[in-house]
Amino acid sequence: MSDGFSIGAAMAEPTIFECPNCRETIDAAADACRFCGARIDKEAARAAAELMARINKACSDASYMKSTTFTLPVFFGLRFVPFISLLGTIGFIGLLIGIPIWVLVWRHKYNRIVTSDRDFLKAKRTVFLIGVFVPMILALFVIVPFLVGILIAMNR
Repeated sequence: MSDGFSIGAAMAEPTIFECPNCRETIDAAADACRFCGARIDKEAARAAAELMARINKACSDASYMKSTTFTLPVFFGLRFVPFISLLGTIGFIGLLIGIPIWVLVWRHKYNRIVTSDRDFLKAKRTVFLIGVFVPMILALFVIVPFLVGILIAMNR
């Protein structure tokens, strides 16, 4: 019986892949596709299962990154709420620094994957957009005010 969505199942060797003949998802341990009957090469199946697992992980990580990026306005708004403004400021600045680092790590791990998988291409575009817009927000809300403050202090 499968471990389902447990940590053990996530750490196990990838076991599913797309049949090269009919494109249905099948078990890598199978001798033949249960949908079209095509014979399965064990090494090719293992390699395809590993690729599919990497693509799934990349898409999942991009989804988490997108969700985390959407919390930026929440932390920005918390900066103006009495008694928790420090939490908002720390969260906002922390995410503005952490998300671009996360983008770089994602690109280092997954950018070399060559596939025509639509979900992966969408995840890649999402990470690109996050990698462009979050540093712009960082510059606008942190770096520019810091530099303006220095210039004002120098002119006094």
